[in-house]
Amino acid sequence: MTRGPRLAAALLAAMAIGTGMVGGASAGQSDLQAAKAATAQFHDLTVAGDAGFGQPPAPAPLHFCISSLDNTGAMGFHYINGGNLDKVLDPTKPEVLVYAPDKHGRLKLAALEYVIFQADWFADHAEGTMPSLFGQDFMPNNGSRFEIPPFFALHVWLFQDNPSGEFAPFNPNVSCDSVSASNRTPQTARLASLTAADVARLQCRVPSRTA
Repeated sequence: MTRGPRLAAALLAAMAIGTGMVGGASAGQSDLQAAKAATAQFHDLTVAGDAGFGQPPAPAPLHFCISSLDNTGAMGFHYINGGNLDKVLDPTKPEVLVYAPDKHGRLKLAALEYVIFQADWFADHAEGTMPSLFGQDFMPNNGSRFEIPPFFALHVWLFQDNPSGEFAPFNPNVSCDSVSASNRTPQTARLASLTAADVARLQCRVPSRTA
């Protein structure tokens, strides 16, 4: 092959690679936009509750405001939709809504969290594989801190800026300091509880109660 055809072939290959990268990035951005549009309604806690999102009852660890263990920030309060805790990962149907308390303890929607239990994932996928959305791999968690089975999770800070990154688990701009120090339960928010069936799906080792 002469120099001219070789150069043309190289340029075509580079363009193909570049197009693939742009296409992948575009798909990720499109999914993020779809996720934001589908969940913007959940700024209203009542709407979130009506859609099936709620909290495990106390004393489940996931009932309380979650902070990092190394002072790198916090997540906030987790409202879980037990009906979404299945084998399907859909950008428009997060398993968890994450609400951050403001300085008065009022909750505001800050992030989405996508969750799949490791047992469910590996029932259909080979060991060593990892679930992903938006071009991001999920993070593994052994579940011990939250008293639930091992799971994979991905946070997406769509509604509050996170200096640590849009997909980082903890946000240094979020703090649990404004809520009750005794149990980190927000003092000025309407709280729902998961139904008994949803608690069973989450497999929390706490007594279940209906909303």
